[in-house]
Amino acid sequence: MRLALQPWNLIKRIKEIEQEAHVEPETVQHKDTKQTAAVDLSKRLQDIRSLNDASSLKALEEWRKRKMERARQRALEKNGTGTSQA
Repeated sequence: MRLALQPWNLIKRIKEIEQEAHVEPETVQHKDTKQTAAVDLSKRLQDIRSLNDASSLKALEEWRKRKMERARQRALEKNGTGTSQA
């Protein structure tokens, strides 16, 4: 008899509201965590890009130096063989 008199729909709705109240802060916290992770990842990628840019520029400069040195060596060899033949 007592069970029939209890407001089951009201109890069920109260439980749903309580669950929603507990879920919302977690969702906000989860979004903050995602946003923080995204910002961190973005910064890390920028750091990697800047390091890669610096190392790429350094490698490019070294390659240019080697190329110029090879060109000078070829020019010297060409001039050296040209003068010895004449």
